[in-house]
Amino acid sequence: MIDTVVILAAGKGERLNDINNFKSKPLIEIFGISLIERNICKLNECLFVKNIIVVTGFNHKELESHLHEIRQRRNLNIKAIFDKDWEKGNGHTFLTGLNNISTDKFYLQMSDHLFLDDFYQEIKNSIIDQDKSYLLTSRNLSSFHDLEDSNKLKIENDTIKEINKFINYSDGFDTGFFIINKSNYKNFDNSKLEKIEFSNVNQFVADKGLLKPIFVNENYWMDVDTKNELEKSKEFLFEGLKSKKTDGFVSKHINRKLSILISKKLINYEIKPNQISIVVFIIALIGSYLISKNNYLLMVLGGIFAQLSSIMDGCDGEIARLKLLKSKFGGWFDQVLDRYSDIFILSGLTINCFNTYQSNFVLFVGLLAVGSKTLLSYTAYKYDEIIKGQDPFRIGRDITTLILLIGLILNFPYFTLIILTIIFNFEIIKRIIILKDKFV
Repeated sequence: MIDTVVILAAGKGERLNDINNFKSKPLIEIFGISLIERNICKLNECLFVKNIIVVTGFNHKELESHLHEIRQRRNLNIKAIFDKDWEKGNGHTFLTGLNNISTDKFYLQMSDHLFLDDFYQEIKNSIIDQDKSYLLTSRNLSSFHDLEDSNKLKIENDTIKEINKFINYSDGFDTGFFIINKSNYKNFDNSKLEKIEFSNVNQFVADKGLLKPIFVNENYWMDVDTKNELEKSKEFLFEGLKSKKTDGFVSKHINRKLSILISKKLINYEIKPNQISIVVFIIALIGSYLISKNNYLLMVLGGIFAQLSSIMDGCDGEIARLKLLKSKFGGWFDQVLDRYSDIFILSGLTINCFNTYQSNFVLFVGLLAVGSKTLLSYTAYKYDEIIKGQDPFRIGRDITTLILLIGLILNFPYFTLIILTIIFNFEIIKRIIILKDKFV
């Protein structure tokens, strides 16, 4: 298992040095987080790297001070290596890192690139030949990329043959992420070169037939070189929020789109994810109280509040991901409040129905609804872990809250309570059957 990454962060970033408070490209902030910190945290979170080596150059003292602060605050093993001849090119910076690392196999990433979680997942899913080096490659470019500025590839027999910016008919594009076998780069002669581009170093490995592509979706990465791309990077990160694998049909096509619109406003304020979770819970409480009333308009308004809480339930996680504020406690705290919200909303619906029919059977159905909804959430932890988003008909809070709203608008609260109870138990039984032979 690879546990080390080298991040090249020596460049000056001349096309970005006219922005406010510019110090160096790796220190440029997106949503209050520097590029270098965002990359370090994602590598640690997604690829579980333990050793992070950053090769610095331009304004290295400022960058190394920032790295020290990240090391202390996040308790990570970060080492800075200064390339005093960084102006000789990113190839020289790479060779400086290569000569100061002891491990034979490591990840290599450019500090000015952004990668989504799905990008790193493709790396984890790949089968690696220990004798080769690999370049993460996209077959096409998205609207977030600049064709003229991208390194292009010629690929034959699943091996990279050429890598540079001037290939007319390319088979793929360089994403800026490599899996390096140190032995492949030995004996590269740079003694006669005044400027050493990293593409030249990789061409040396490609000429030996030792550089292979790992293909990834073009929407999973972007390079930040200009002010225009810096602005695009914000939209890129928001687009990445849409790929949560446990999102149900309603979340994917309705709730997530709306929650992202809300998060785009919230991201500009000093609001913590747990604070959002509490506000969402209060909205659900108000909804449950209104639903309990035997008044059509109040009942429907309560359903709208419940739906709003379901939509905004995605905002805390979105802000946490964008601002790198994810925590195990925060995720658990949000789940606890969600369960309370479910209990209150279904209890409100039960009270409404009982006040109308004055029947003990209504209470029985309501109690069964509350209990089975809690069990549905409980089974989701193991179900989502094993199925990994492969169930297109997963019944979750997003769908059931929408069914609740529709039922209240149609003025069928008791029928809605019965339908929800049936749905909850059907989904629980389905999960039991699917998981019966999948436990190890």
